[in-house]
Amino acid sequence: MEWGVSLKRIFLDIKKRVQTWPVLVNFFILVETIKIGGGSAIALETLTEYSEKQKDVDSNKRSMLRPYVILAFIWSVLIALTTTMVAMTVFAVTQMSIPGTSTMPFMFMQQQINLFSTGIIFQCWLSGFFVGKVNEGTFAAGFKYSAMLVLTAYVSLIVSQQLLGGLYGVVAVPPT
Repeated sequence: MEWGVSLKRIFLDIKKRVQTWPVLVNFFILVETIKIGGGSAIALETLTEYSEKQKDVDSNKRSMLRPYVILAFIWSVLIALTTTMVAMTVFAVTQMSIPGTSTMPFMFMQQQINLFSTGIIFQCWLSGFFVGKVNEGTFAAGFKYSAMLVLTAYVSLIVSQQLLGGLYGVVAVPPT
């Protein structure tokens, strides 16, 4: 301000650099307070207290939700296991000799498992964005969680197909 730069120009410059909206709102309130002449110590102290309380609430909320991130990984393992189990069970049931029925070809069953596996991996990818937003507050953090969930689901699909394939006497091929 001593150099002749207006408050509006300062706010626009900070707006380019800072992307979090609570900081921008608080800074805008500060600029408006100073502009209209209400820059008293009490007004600035009230704004500071509000900002600190808002930051504490946000950090406490995130720290309380952090343990629930593990549920996404458990869910990805369980969905891979149950989907593979259902597909293998259906295949095993169709292989029984029941009069009037024909057996399901192994290739058809493998195509179905690959289709479901692709859906599971896609769903885990999308879930990662939600987990990233909840845990760290940004969708950009979701890329990290998406990659971890996809890897967890893929490994679970391979392991479940190998284990259940051996249990049902079927040789499973890893999903593509």
